[in-house]
Amino acid sequence: MSAYLIPAIFLVLIIVAGYLFLSHSIEKRRIQRQRLITAMRARRNSFRDLATGFPAGFLSNDLVGLLYRALIDSCEQLTQLEPNDHTHAEQLTLYTNLLSSLKENTQQARVRLDNPQQIKEAHGLLQELYKFVMQQSALKQINQVQTDAYTDQINRMLLQMTVDGHVFNARQAQQVGKVKLAIHFYQLGRKALAAENASHTFDKQIAQLDSVVAKLQEKLDEASNAKATTPDEGQATAANSSPADNKEWKQFDEENAKWKKKQIYD
Repeated sequence: MSAYLIPAIFLVLIIVAGYLFLSHSIEKRRIQRQRLITAMRARRNSFRDLATGFPAGFLSNDLVGLLYRALIDSCEQLTQLEPNDHTHAEQLTLYTNLLSSLKENTQQARVRLDNPQQIKEAHGLLQELYKFVMQQSALKQINQVQTDAYTDQINRMLLQMTVDGHVFNARQAQQVGKVKLAIHFYQLGRKALAAENASHTFDKQIAQLDSVVAKLQEKLDEASNAKATTPDEGQATAANSSPADNKEWKQFDEENAKWKKKQIYD
């Protein structure tokens, strides 16, 4: 009996080990599949929010087209991962049609965000779009010319929103008479531009910010010399500086609107 018992025990152990290994492999694949589904859903939702959650004209047609292609890619993968969920196929059709109709639309006037919460949200979503571009480039889904053009536009928008955020804070500070704080935020905006100004693209914008800061500093110096230390006088200083500063910043806005866009070639 022992001659048969030992091989039987080994056979049982092999079967149990095989079953455990198979169960572990199945569970591992299930977890990996669920993680992929979660990641695809998150990416689809992020790009959908970026494509539809901001004012028309905030993104160029090139970037909107890129977003639609990213959404199409996500929906295609979700359709394969969750074939029983018909919403993926419906959304795939929707974004395919939107991409086709986009070619017929003219580029709207560029819109800039002036809401800090929107700026923060858009900043994070654009960073996700940047990651997608680099992923598509690594997979050879887009060529180097397209990669450079997309990343250039995204980087310019990220820079613009950073500067816009500082300018918004500066204006808020001016409105409550905190001129020194306003100068600080304007200088942060200038610093952000200067860091990306190797090609002197932002020389004029930097000069205009310098002019705004100089005017505010002049008002501070005048107030100091006159020993104007009361809150009311500080607020008056901010109010007196507003028309000139607004004129300078209007010129800065107009210059930003002229940022040259690169063309995308398929």
